[in-house]
Amino acid sequence: MSVTHKGRVLTRVFLNRSGMNAAVAMSEAMAIKLPALGGSNSGLVSTGLLYRVLALSQLDFRNPASYELAGTLVDEAISMQRGGGTSSGV
Repeated sequence: MSVTHKGRVLTRVFLNRSGMNAAVAMSEAMAIKLPALGGSNSGLVSTGLLYRVLALSQLDFRNPASYELAGTLVDEAISMQRGGGTSSGV
């Protein structure tokens, strides 16, 4: 799965176990249905949401801690889409 902007690849995850976990989390964060192999979907996302999607794409899901971090990032992204912002205090 690749995330692109104006034809340029911003990030890419590969078809392996870690990449597939990242792709599912990324699609949930963007509220976009995961496309079929070779397919594509479009969406409009904020820069804050994009930041979280880029972070999700870099997680190593061989590390169990990545699942907890991914859950937090996806929850924040969903909250942002609903207009809730984040509660990280940063």
